[in-house]
Amino acid sequence: MSKWKKIVAGLMATAMVGSLAACGSNTAYAMTIDGMQVKAGVYIYFAYSAYSEAVSTLQSQNSELDTSDNDVVKAQKIDGKDTETWIKDKTLEYCQQYVAVEQKYSELSLELSDESKTEIDNTLNNFWDTNSKTFEANGISKESVKLVLENTYHTNDLFLYYYDIDGEEGVTEDELKEYYIDNDARVRYIKIDLKDGNGDLLKSDAKDAMLEQVNGYLKRVEAKEGDEEAMLDEMDAIQTDYNAYVTSISEEAAAETATSATDENGNEIAATTTTTAATTTTAETTTTAVAVTEEDSAAATETAGADEAAETTAAEESASEETATEATTGESDGSGETTTTTSKYANETIIAKVTTNEKTKEEDITYTPSKKAYDYIFNDAKLGVPAVVEDDEACYLVLRLDIEERMTDDDLWSDTQKTSVVTRKYSDAFEDMLDQWCDAQTVEKNDRAIKRYDAFDLDFSSK
Repeated sequence: MSKWKKIVAGLMATAMVGSLAACGSNTAYAMTIDGMQVKAGVYIYFAYSAYSEAVSTLQSQNSELDTSDNDVVKAQKIDGKDTETWIKDKTLEYCQQYVAVEQKYSELSLELSDESKTEIDNTLNNFWDTNSKTFEANGISKESVKLVLENTYHTNDLFLYYYDIDGEEGVTEDELKEYYIDNDARVRYIKIDLKDGNGDLLKSDAKDAMLEQVNGYLKRVEAKEGDEEAMLDEMDAIQTDYNAYVTSISEEAAAETATSATDENGNEIAATTTTTAATTTTAETTTTAVAVTEEDSAAATETAGADEAAETTAAEESASEETATEATTGESDGSGETTTTTSKYANETIIAKVTTNEKTKEEDITYTPSKKAYDYIFNDAKLGVPAVVEDDEACYLVLRLDIEERMTDDDLWSDTQKTSVVTRKYSDAFEDMLDQWCDAQTVEKNDRAIKRYDAFDLDFSSK
């Protein structure tokens, strides 16, 4: 993920923020950047974030590594640096970004909204209720927790100041729409496994029979071409038929392996069977989580140093950046009864293009629904024309649809979605802007404080 987003992501995940209330005056500040003193607690937070990122990186490189052993961690290298140096450099980078954000926020006379202030206070109180022993064990003040939490909101506000629609950098809604249309696909697909009831890959005649069945599915949808609603209805009917088929072969496989037994008197006990749970796949409508807002800082599940590979998962992109109508909604009819209404888009998926960087490994990328199907969707699929993509273990009945038809205010082009697309399109530009601010800074380190607050000496095991 982008470096600036790590500032936002880490607070909830690590819950390791604060300044040491009991520290000596000579170590109350870890460094001074462009005249702004970085409190010890802010430094400690970023030191722990950097440490967490280092551990995560090492684990991704070697899952057998005992990262609970500090000596083992210290003996490793990341990007050609020993781990201790890498962590200190990363901590400095985070501190510089923190200062850059705070100073620019003040320079532009930006202010937090009342809503943001309320959210910060609520989050802070929740932190303190659940983590006070941990904080206090390290001499952490509640006020310092608030400082870092506020910084995550300041970061988001700055990003939107520059890159929101009609922001300082002149972003237009038409640019966003073009980006979204070019980088997202509206798809209805059905995954059809090339496996038997026991989960084993089909061979020869059995596979040919399954492929013939899949071809029959395709012909059913092709017969409805030109009528999108009819094609989607047929896809739903095929999904139902396929689900029933999977259930039947699972039950047959279970019956074939059923065994009988006798009791202690030699009387036969009826055979018992265990039905394997049927594996069925439907494309589910995903919902929106606005990128880089208060929801991110309140719901992040990775540390501030999370691996860049988080950007490479198309499925995650789809889940976090699609706005879609919920599959079901509960509505009251006035009598106290609640009725359930199913969305007509319930079985569609919005798939976002995979984004990577120079460090991304192909094996770390997850494609939706598979690499071969993904490539077909973005490179060869024609709108409204169904097709079958055969992969090693499954076939995919795929229908790509016109995404622009759903780009309305109450569906795929809500304000929430616009903010999400702004983030996807311009997060790298904002990262570059942050780097420029940091490159121009003057840093004066307090070596005594930095030594005292070594990431390897922190203790956050208290409960």
